[in-house]
Amino acid sequence: MLKEIEILCQLQVLDNKIRAAKKEKERLPKEIEKLENKFNLEQESEKNIKQRLEQNLQRQKKLELDIAANNQEINKYENQLLMVKTNKEYKALNSEITHRKEGNNKIEEQLIGLLEAESALEEEKKHILELLAKDKKALEKEKKKINIKIDELIKEIAQQEREKIELSKEIPDVLFRRYQRLIEHKDGKAIATIENGVCSGCHFRVRPQIIVEVAKGDSIITCENCSRILVAPRKSAKGG
Repeated sequence: MLKEIEILCQLQVLDNKIRAAKKEKERLPKEIEKLENKFNLEQESEKNIKQRLEQNLQRQKKLELDIAANNQEINKYENQLLMVKTNKEYKALNSEITHRKEGNNKIEEQLIGLLEAESALEEEKKHILELLAKDKKALEKEKKKINIKIDELIKEIAQQEREKIELSKEIPDVLFRRYQRLIEHKDGKAIATIENGVCSGCHFRVRPQIIVEVAKGDSIITCENCSRILVAPRKSAKGG
């Protein structure tokens, strides 16, 4: 096989690795973002629980003030009972006292409901705080792990780019520039194989004469449709 074709196939292997590494490097920060979004949602849940607890306590205080106000009125009416002179006044005051006491009973029922809700919210708050503490550690650990992987990928890409530069020196500059344009404009695939009589890059049917010429491997032949460089399957670059 022509040396240039061998070099081009090796370049394609390198470009496949570079492309895969770059895609992974772009994907990894999204993993961090997903983890951070999950953690942020848990933090929002904690804030929501705190707000609900605060609202619950405010309602309890208001109801306690209402009970205190009713008790003041009850005391006032009970004192007035000692000074009433008519049965009508006595009944009226008793009715007010009964009304206030019934009101307090209803308020106390509401307070019991609020206390039960407060207890449930405190449990919920305890659970979310435990979850936050656990997930914060997990988040920091995973972020560190992912950032290390990103650093490794950056070094790996740089090394492969250097290897590509060195390898490119073994073929004519004009051929490398042609290869590079294909890489940039053909979705990272400059080399294509002929599979079942069609170009693996664009699925265009290749003429029999061209298939024969490609099989010989003694000249650079391109696809008539997509312009990718055609090579025999057994000599293809991985992923080409």
